[in-house]
Amino acid sequence: MADSETVQLFSLSSSPFLLDTYALYGRHLIQEFHKELGPLEGPISTVPASFLRMSADVATLDVDDSSTHTPVEHAPVGILGAGPGGLYTALILEDLGIPYRIIEAQKQVGGRLFTHKFTNTTGAPYNYFDVGAMRFPKISSMARVFKLFAYPPLNTDGLALSGKLKPFRFEDDNAFDSYNGVTVRQGEKPNAETFKADQVIEDADAALYIKAGPENIVNDVIAPFAIRLLDDLKNGGSEGWKCMKSFDQYSTRAYMSLKYKPSKNLGIPLKPLPTDVVNWLETFDKSTGWYDRALSETVLEAIAFGWRPVGSNLPKTEWSCIDGGAHEIAETMAKYIISRRTGAFTFNSRVTAISVSPAGMEVVANGTDHHQFSHVISTIPLPVLRTVDLSEAKLSPMQSNALRSLDYGPSVKIGMQFKTAWWTTGTDRTGRRLNIIGGQTHTDRSLRTVVYPSFGNVEAGKTTTLIASYCWTEDAARFGAMIGKHDAELRALVLRELADIHNVDAAFLSEQLIEMKAWSWSHDPYTMGAFAFFGPGKFGNLYKSLTNPAGGGLLHFAGEAISVRHAWVEGALDSAWRAVREMLLLGPSEWRDLVPKFEQNWGKNPEWNAKGGLKGSSGLDNDLILKNIILTHPELFE
Repeated sequence: MADSETVQLFSLSSSPFLLDTYALYGRHLIQEFHKELGPLEGPISTVPASFLRMSADVATLDVDDSSTHTPVEHAPVGILGAGPGGLYTALILEDLGIPYRIIEAQKQVGGRLFTHKFTNTTGAPYNYFDVGAMRFPKISSMARVFKLFAYPPLNTDGLALSGKLKPFRFEDDNAFDSYNGVTVRQGEKPNAETFKADQVIEDADAALYIKAGPENIVNDVIAPFAIRLLDDLKNGGSEGWKCMKSFDQYSTRAYMSLKYKPSKNLGIPLKPLPTDVVNWLETFDKSTGWYDRALSETVLEAIAFGWRPVGSNLPKTEWSCIDGGAHEIAETMAKYIISRRTGAFTFNSRVTAISVSPAGMEVVANGTDHHQFSHVISTIPLPVLRTVDLSEAKLSPMQSNALRSLDYGPSVKIGMQFKTAWWTTGTDRTGRRLNIIGGQTHTDRSLRTVVYPSFGNVEAGKTTTLIASYCWTEDAARFGAMIGKHDAELRALVLRELADIHNVDAAFLSEQLIEMKAWSWSHDPYTMGAFAFFGPGKFGNLYKSLTNPAGGGLLHFAGEAISVRHAWVEGALDSAWRAVREMLLLGPSEWRDLVPKFEQNWGKNPEWNAKGGLKGSSGLDNDLILKNIILTHPELFE
């Protein structure tokens, strides 16, 4: 595709909410699954008449906009987990007037919306850092989370979630790139030669790869897939999906090493990349071991982070953070839920068993506490769900196997509170002011990524907390082994590397340090990992297995892992939306009558509409959720 065609494609609209490659990918996965299952035995119109009314065009129906609708009394819906997915589920059910209760293992809400506040008041009220989710890109595939921020009930009666949305400074020219012992400010535009690339690439054509540079080579790997996927969105085709799917069995490393064909204009050999070049690219582009994961993960992640053709003048992605920390999202939702429903939460209740019972679903917490529900929506992280007794929950073998084989990636954050924001107000050994305001430093050292604060009066250096290390995959696994019993050694290592990168004295940083908080999501018994991160070909199997119910149609799965947007809060919300709609279809008739209101108030999902649109009819022929249930559970419609 020529550059002019690329620019035209990316200039479809000034709105960031029109191009959703994640939805495109997920929709094609499900449609492919439906083809594998074979055609329906009869026309979809043979399902009960209540489905026909439910699936009519929402615009043609009278929809009660109030939140006071009270259906026929049923046992409450059980929501397992009070993270973003569980809380979002509760908001939807509250709006629809469906009773519910939330069972949460910990003593507070939030899950991976976790903000650690240091006990020392230096820098207050900004004496915190986000251990979990911390930044939100305003792009098409993250539309639902921004709609949540603006949801009126979360912005009235003393609640003001949208007002907490602040710019996240993704880049700063004074932050550093530090590789192979060479540290350069990002604003100085260092190139591959700066970082001794000739000493790590042993190939005879090393000079050609170095001249091309990591950014251009990685872009050349991603561009053919990204452009074709976006072209599918523009033209309504499927060629991009087919192209991406044809390489789904490849890791990024395998594709680069075996199948990649460089563009001639790069000036590198027209053959797959040597191993040392692939390792070199991974060092600058991702974390250690990232390229061993699925190629599709790398492509979709690049698009989510605002991928654009090299040299284009397209505007950069806008990023936001939450004033007070991302935990404020969960706290605001919880406050509203509590104001609407007495006894909505049951805390300190770790789910130990889920089973089908004569009355519906039974959930056992802490081994002894029994709860009866009409339906259950589980947002428990899948590695933890695997530890729950599901022997009587009627999971299919494919669903059980999906839980067993799930890949959950490690992630570590190390937050530090200092007496001053030395990275902004301090000077290095040469007397040069550091003057870093937001942004990130990238390095091949153990720290991998240093994230400078974007919240508070950062220009004046009033925020004195720093994410000294944010790392994933193998880098996180190694740091995670030190957290806890070896905090003293970890602290010394982090301070030493911070000092080297910023060219300041380690003794100065040690004197400045007030407190350190290190966190490994893999070592958290409530998550057992940071986020879903899949190997070649593995996501499709899990997605197909867990986007349909268990428990005879009464147990529904949600959570970021069961979403094409895994690792994002958006993924938790989208999967909750799908689980609720699935439940409405399988619930009593008065619940199915609520689907028009559900879609009007909570939107549609292009991932689950055969036409891929946010407007127009959800008619039976386009309803992929209903079709998914019929094909996977035909017994529910007999």
